[in-house]
Amino acid sequence: MPHRKPCIGIMLLVAALSTGCAAHLQTRTVQDGDTYDLWAARMEHMPFVFHEPDGHVDVYDVRGNAWTGPTNGLKDGSADRVEVYEGHFAAATGTMCMPSASALAAGNAAGSANVVAAICDRGRTVVSFSDKVRARVLDTKTEYVPRVRHLLLEGIWESVAQEPAPLHT
Repeated sequence: MPHRKPCIGIMLLVAALSTGCAAHLQTRTVQDGDTYDLWAARMEHMPFVFHEPDGHVDVYDVRGNAWTGPTNGLKDGSADRVEVYEGHFAAATGTMCMPSASALAAGNAAGSANVVAAICDRGRTVVSFSDKVRARVLDTKTEYVPRVRHLLLEGIWESVAQEPAPLHT
């Protein structure tokens, strides 16, 4: 019996730490056909395009390694991809998947540094989020890219468009 008290304390600490997520999901753009399973499978083969505040762009795969696939269609918005913008944003916008620089201009909003990200079905935003993240976390792409994937899929999973249908189809 004496071993239960430390275990309960550790479980409470883990639960408290796990609820401290600063991400805000934007799910209004999710459509009926945007299922968790569909986008989980597609994201396995999609580039994650990271835009830094200075305009530098890096592209990663779903595991956070350098992208080795095709890059055609990334600049003009004709390819499926995940767009990730680092900077100072009020919130994720519906224009993040447009091939214009309008999303970059929003990076100068007042407030603490954050990230906004979206799954882009070509020019359409499927789901997006904003997330406050420390630079050291963001710099470790092999850790942060899977978080981006998880948050975007969670947004699809939690969206009203998926109700009352099953979560996985």
